[in-house]
Amino acid sequence: MLSKPRVGFFDFASCEGCQLQIANLEEEILDVVDRLEIVSFREVMKEHSDDYDIAFIEGSIHRPIDEERLKYIRSRADILIALGDCACTGSVNKLRNDWSVEDVKTEVYGDAEVAMENNDFFDIFPTKRLDEVVDVDFYIRGCPVRKEQVLYYIKRLSTMPPHKNLDLRFGVVPRDMEKDMRSIIQYDPQKCILCRHCEIICNDILNVHAIGITNKGNESIVSTPFDIGLDNNKCISCGQCLVNCPVGAFSSSSSVERVLELLDGPDNYVVFVIDPIAVTSAMEVLPTDNTELRPVMGSLISALRDMNVKKVIDFTHFGYLSLAAQGEHVKMHKEMTFTSWCPSAHIYIEKFLPEFKKYIHKETSPEYLMLKALRKWYGDENLKIVFLSPCIVHKGNPDFDAVLTARELPSLLKSREIDLDFYDPEKGEFDCELGLSSVYVKGASSDYTYSLPIIEIAYMSKFNNLDAGLAVTTIGDYAHELAFDSEEGFFNALVIEDIAKASKYLKKDIRKFNVVELYPCFHGCLTGGGQIPTTSMDQINSRRNLLKNYKGECKAKDLFVSQIISAYDKIKEVD
Repeated sequence: MLSKPRVGFFDFASCEGCQLQIANLEEEILDVVDRLEIVSFREVMKEHSDDYDIAFIEGSIHRPIDEERLKYIRSRADILIALGDCACTGSVNKLRNDWSVEDVKTEVYGDAEVAMENNDFFDIFPTKRLDEVVDVDFYIRGCPVRKEQVLYYIKRLSTMPPHKNLDLRFGVVPRDMEKDMRSIIQYDPQKCILCRHCEIICNDILNVHAIGITNKGNESIVSTPFDIGLDNNKCISCGQCLVNCPVGAFSSSSSVERVLELLDGPDNYVVFVIDPIAVTSAMEVLPTDNTELRPVMGSLISALRDMNVKKVIDFTHFGYLSLAAQGEHVKMHKEMTFTSWCPSAHIYIEKFLPEFKKYIHKETSPEYLMLKALRKWYGDENLKIVFLSPCIVHKGNPDFDAVLTARELPSLLKSREIDLDFYDPEKGEFDCELGLSSVYVKGASSDYTYSLPIIEIAYMSKFNNLDAGLAVTTIGDYAHELAFDSEEGFFNALVIEDIAKASKYLKKDIRKFNVVELYPCFHGCLTGGGQIPTTSMDQINSRRNLLKNYKGECKAKDLFVSQIISAYDKIKEVD
């Protein structure tokens, strides 16, 4: 080994995120350059040389031309290091091995067979990890790798003979570990690739710190301190670990069998409550050719009635009633109040900022008002309430008989061989006891407009008009102040879109605000833990547009706000 080894970085099928980690070493790159002579690194330099001692290789192998190139690199390198999970195990890329090569080509390229004929770029075989093709000396695992690991290897390889490093290598074998089903959020270590995305989301982004990597080597799993399960830890049941897991290692407890049991009970009076926000994502996997939310919702309501559901209720109406309840509370009390509808936000306050628990008033929440009204309307003895929600946190509410998520809805329909397109959407109308229309009032969004109806109704309840102009001021990262100011009086709200910053703003000067709104999920309920997982903004915006087109925009705002307040006055009379 030369005193200053010559190193090449090479890539195959991957996102190149592991190489990017190295490129982003910043000032630490000086230490790398001092120890190594980099002769090939496509991401950061134009020069290339085939004269290298050490080869860092990212990515998995998909084609004969890749296999040939890898063997050539191996023949030139004294040491070959697999860089990242794609190279070490095949990782996400190996998921396509569940299908034939022909099916994969058809799925990706459609009917472009002529273009693929006799073209080496489209000549693929089942994905292979590096050591299925060549001998690999060392493995640096991770998705992406941690730059600290890369620096560790560089320092060792540049100062010690290669055979001294063999203790760093460990193989990958199937892990005989059972699925952790103790909590609402469940974890399957057999699927987990230890990419640590969930850990980053929970700890670095949300600042919840409910999970982390425990154990060592092949026994490493995602778990909680002292292995007590998520429900007993700091978890707020937002489900963002589930949404952001690339391989489906996280899931939620299924309620499909429970719902079927309720529907089959001859004496049960099943009321099915639908949050339309959940259907916006379920449409992506539901058995229907319709692309608009309104006909899908109509067909779904008809199908549910055919499955022995007695009443189908729109959850949106109770969201509106919650606005009025919160507005009245603000009118009657001087202290600040949390107006978030999200139970995960409430759990966050209770676990991390308990000094603010007194400002949470759950009797104004949509769920509380809904349960109160349904029991009054339909009795309590045989009533069974099923809730279709975009959030998994509701699964922890014992007042519901069952909670389905958007991901579970297709399984429910499939269990009864339901094809939505066989049902007439015009015959599917919600049962409504409130006299409210379903319109879009800026909800289901991760911006400050979600809180606007709350303070509009609160302001109107207090001052009997909406004549004041709205002023919006961004006061910091992901924090906004909304204010109405007129001759009648001043009214304002603090909206915090990043729950990790809640402590910063709440402890600063919370008393000057009338209401405070918190968002645990990154784009509101559209990316809730019960939704079909996505991190695509195009997909999120598509869901938002489905909702707007389905409900229509609110035009006569003063009249609609008055209707909401009037409907709430009737609900208040329910014992």
